Amino acid sequence: MRAYCSRFLALWLFALLGTLAVSPTSAGEIVLSLEEPTANSTYTGVANIRGWVVGSAGINRVELYVNGQLEDTIPVGGLRPDVGNAFPDFPNSSNSGFSMAFNYSELAAGQHTILVRAVDREGAFQDASATFNVTRFDNPYISDPARVSLEGATGGFDSRSIFINNMTADGKTYDIRLDWRTAIQGYAITQIIPTGGGQIQDFSGTYEYTGSLVSNDCPASPPTESQSVLQINQAGVQLSGTVGNLPISGNVDALGHFSLTSATTEQNVPEIPGCKILVRGVYEGNFLGRNLTESINVRDVAGTCPLSFDCVIRYEGTIQQAGSAGTASLDAKDSKPGSPVEAILRDFSIGLQ
Repeated sequence: MRAYCSRFLALWLFALLGTLAVSPTSAGEIVLSLEEPTANSTYTGVANIRGWVVGSAGINRVELYVNGQLEDTIPVGGLRPDVGNAFPDFPNSSNSGFSMAFNYSELAAGQHTILVRAVDREGAFQDASATFNVTRFDNPYISDPARVSLEGATGGFDSRSIFINNMTADGKTYDIRLDWRTAIQGYAITQIIPTGGGQIQDFSGTYEYTGSLVSNDCPASPPTESQSVLQINQAGVQLSGTVGNLPISGNVDALGHFSLTSATTEQNVPEIPGCKILVRGVYEGNFLGRNLTESINVRDVAGTCPLSFDCVIRYEGTIQQAGSAGTASLDAKDSKPGSPVEAILRDFSIGLQ
C-alpha cells in the first residue's frame, strides 16, 4: 500500500510541477512518456525518437511502430535522474530513457504516426503515439556536403521563422523554412518545397486560436486573452471560411504564410444610445509555424459616438488544428464571456461616456 501511494504521489507531483516535458500516461504498473517526435510537428532528415519508461516488473523492450508496422526495437537504459527521483520505487528508473536516431526523410512527405510500445518482463505493455508531418528533399540522405550550397540563395526572417530561398541540394533548388523547436533548443527545417512552385499543401480544416494582448490604442480595456475558432477552406492559394458566423477570405503561399480578413460588422455600443462602431478582424500567420496575429480594427460610425476614433487591438498567439467548430471572438452575438468583442462593447460604453 505504501509503494502504491508513493507512485501515486509521484504522478501527482509530475502533473502539478511539470518536472518533465510532457505529462506521463500510466497503465497498470507501466508509466511511459514519448517526448519526441512531438505531436503535430514537422521533421526532416535524421532526428531522434526518444522518451522514458518505467515498470514495476522491469522493462523488457520498447518496440517502434511506424504507420502501424513494426519497424525496430529502441534501446532502453539512458540516464534519467529526473525520472529516478520521481519514481524511486520502480526498478532502474534512473536509467529509464530510450532513444534512437531515425531518418524521417525515408518516409514520404506528409503525415505519419509513430507508436512506441513498452513491454515489461511479465508481458504487459503500454503504448504512446504521436502524429507528425514529414518534409524532405528528393534525396532522403545527402552524404556529400559539397552537394549542398547557398550560392545564389536569398534569405529572410520574420518574428518567428527563418527563410532560405533558392538553395541547392543534390543538384536541385529548394525554398526552405526553419522554426524554433523546443525539443532540440534550436531551429529546425519545417518546410521544403521546390524553388519556383511545387504543390501547395492543403490547409483546409478547423483551427483553434489562443492569443495574448500585445497592443491596444483604443479607448477601451479589452481582455488580455483572445480565443477564436477558424473554419478554413482552400482552393489553390485562395482561402475562405468563417470566424464564428463571420465570413473570412484571403490567401496562402507555398510556405504556409496566410492572410485573412473578416467581414466588417456594425455593432451598437451598450448604454450609449445611437453610438455605433465598425469591427473588422485581420488574421496573419503561418499554418506550419502554428503562429497567428489577430488585429481587431475598430472605428466609430461618423457622428454617432461622443468622440471619433480609428484604432487597433492586437493579439499574438498560436493555432492548432481541431476537430470541431466553436465560437469566435469577432462575432458579438456568438462571443463567449470575456471574448474581445464583448469586452470592446462593454469597455467602449465606459470609455466614451
